[in-house]
Amino acid sequence: MQDALPTLEPGEVTLLRGGDRGAVAALVAAELRERDGLARWVDARNHASTYALTGHGDRRRLLDRVRVARAFTAHQHHALVRQLVREVRRPTSLVVAPAVDDLYGDDDLLAAEAQRLREASLSTLAALADARDLPVLVTATDPDAVSEHADRAIDVEETRFGRRFEGEDGETTTAYWTRGGWQTTIPYWVDLVGRVEPEPDQPVPHLEEVLG
Repeated sequence: MQDALPTLEPGEVTLLRGGDRGAVAALVAAELRERDGLARWVDARNHASTYALTGHGDRRRLLDRVRVARAFTAHQHHALVRQLVREVRRPTSLVVAPAVDDLYGDDDLLAAEAQRLREASLSTLAALADARDLPVLVTATDPDAVSEHADRAIDVEETRFGRRFEGEDGETTTAYWTRGGWQTTIPYWVDLVGRVEPEPDQPVPHLEEVLG
């Protein structure tokens, strides 16, 4: 069922729109199950949550593979992003930067300086993804301002069956994780076993007959 979540592509920056801490943690955990190496996480506004991460796999094994560096100001965030250039030389499978633009909106920065630092950080992440062939996952307070630096975007929303992910290419979640296990959908089973065609002489029932 791990393929129920979107895959983050190496060499690309993926912008997750609408996701909370749990959605980010779910994608990170899914990627680490499929890849070797570490996830390097540049955190802002305390998005890194051990509780959220450990809900998606073996607690110790997962947390041992996530390296979190927390920033509390725009200058700290920019410095940590630049530091990634050196750190990813070690085995790294994923870079995560939730709320990637948030700290650059603080009042202690002039607008011009804030924009310069934000653009430099986003450009560094994009260049890092390309040069090291790494997937980079970001979320944003202002997705429109960040989207030009992203290669693709994924939308996520909470439903009564769990989180629903939808990519720009139309790819959607076909299964949902709930407290009782996986909740599958009809498209999931169509992908798994194929579409059942009606017999040539067998009439296809109307929707009212099926629901009735």
